[in-house]
Amino acid sequence: MGGPTASGKTAAAIELALALGTEIVNVDSRQVYTELHIGVAKPTTQELAAVKHHGIGHVGIQYHCNAATHAEIFRPITQDLLKQTGSAILCGGTGMYIEALLFGMDDLPEVDPDLRSEILDQYVLNGIEPLLNMLLQLDPNAGQLVQLSNPQRVMRALELCIQLRKPMNEIYGNEKPQHFAGVNIVHLGIEHSRDALYQRINQRVDQMIAAGLIEECKSLLPYREHKALNTVGYSELFDHFDGKLDLDQAIDKIKQHSRNYAKRQITYFNNRFQTQWIKPEDWSEFITKFAQTK
Repeated sequence: MGGPTASGKTAAAIELALALGTEIVNVDSRQVYTELHIGVAKPTTQELAAVKHHGIGHVGIQYHCNAATHAEIFRPITQDLLKQTGSAILCGGTGMYIEALLFGMDDLPEVDPDLRSEILDQYVLNGIEPLLNMLLQLDPNAGQLVQLSNPQRVMRALELCIQLRKPMNEIYGNEKPQHFAGVNIVHLGIEHSRDALYQRINQRVDQMIAAGLIEECKSLLPYREHKALNTVGYSELFDHFDGKLDLDQAIDKIKQHSRNYAKRQITYFNNRFQTQWIKPEDWSEFITKFAQTK
């Protein structure tokens, strides 16, 4: 179960797992952290009790979890679930975590230290915009695979494009090792119209604020420099605490950045997976038919 934020992945995955008699493996890069709750839309206590979840809140925020580390831990668990129950549900919106778990990470070369230093110097002197423009000149479609609002990822992509002289879709090639050879892998997502999805996102942000996101964010101030908190829902509130935004502006930014993120997620899942999109009203019927084919 993949797809954009606020699309209803968690509830859909639980319904599917119950129908198949299996468990859920989290593939959301922020729900892995122990201290993050409201801002990452962690499953509720009731949802966690309904179906066993693996990989929810298992890493302290002081540690940086990445796709490769996550895959090493949870690929064997996924393989065991397949042996024991005949199926396993991967649920989350971080496409790179799904790819790493299923197929492994691309074997990329070390970047020339001089090139990395030059790009970093340019960033310090002139900001990210010139580097972003350079990346898009080299690869106009880089935004399909790279979060262009994240300076670190833009610089990493630029390093690779310059050194390898290839666009991102060739650097992250399609040929992957088959860790799940013979397994029928089905990529599913809940499909909403753009307006409906954006409304769901706006409503979710309002619900997060009402549930105590501001207080959660205040409690995380001592950890704000950790990479896990350089994410939508937290960075905007940190700006509010710093006096850069008033509260209404911060909330509007969270909504805007969440909508932007959802758009990138949809693009990623369409480009990297053969995703089968199911409308919410058709989901229960789909599950019934799908379970019969197990």
